[in-house]
Amino acid sequence: MSPAREENLIICNAPLVGGAMDVTPEQVKTIIDASAEAGWKGVSLWAFHHNAAVAGGKSAEEVRDWHREAGLSVPVVESLIGWEGGDEATIAEQCGGTFEVASFYGAGVVCGVIMGAEVDRAAAAKGLALLGKMGADRGQKVCVEWLPWSGLPTIKSAWELVQEAGGDNLGLVFDTWHWLRQPGGPDPETLRQIPGERIHCVQLDDTTAQGTGDDQMMESMTNRLLPGEGEVDWPNVLALLDEIGADPIWAPEVFNVGLMEAGPVEMARKTREATRGVLGLA
Repeated sequence: MSPAREENLIICNAPLVGGAMDVTPEQVKTIIDASAEAGWKGVSLWAFHHNAAVAGGKSAEEVRDWHREAGLSVPVVESLIGWEGGDEATIAEQCGGTFEVASFYGAGVVCGVIMGAEVDRAAAAKGLALLGKMGADRGQKVCVEWLPWSGLPTIKSAWELVQEAGGDNLGLVFDTWHWLRQPGGPDPETLRQIPGERIHCVQLDDTTAQGTGDDQMMESMTNRLLPGEGEVDWPNVLALLDEIGADPIWAPEVFNVGLMEAGPVEMARKTREATRGVLGLA
């Protein structure tokens, strides 16, 4: 049985514009409205999109009101980047604004990633500890996402980093694409060692175990499949999360240029239908 709860189901709506960060206020308004029209009640907001709309001439309050008027909550804000070097001044400059956006919307979860292929583990642990403190000072959880092509490529490496950083409010983003495609494939042994409350967010999408080419990052940003259309073992994944007592926010993140051709409302609708299907909420 799926451990998902309806009230924890939101959409990562950045894929509705292909994950572009250089967007206009009109594009931001479009994906907000499309999310609501497709039946979603909340979104995982890219801070980049909020900031782009403000830079395009809208007030921060107006952009926030777009969400409120559409009936959309914002429980998650993404994405903290540039922290893995561990330098406090750099982290304040690179990540402080994302925390402020999260506070502005009342989001309780802030997500981060490591983009580079090489990671100094000691520096990254220091950086993550600093993020944890910045979040704790604002009453926010901070979760880190592993990326198979990065210097933090597996759930095991990400969980070890969280443990090294040590903050009680630190946890993981569990992305099902990355779960299947991480080096070595799915790792139930590690997942079973993680307390359920440390899985803050599950991003749902699908893929094939083999992949479509050599560039994992490009495939991940352009050709993810809807939940249930690939080779992710959904009953197993959900059973494992249920076993450890996870009660995360569920947020599909389906970057797919083909789906974009149908328009943002239809893409958001298909994403909702597929997600509810694999979670047993249909």
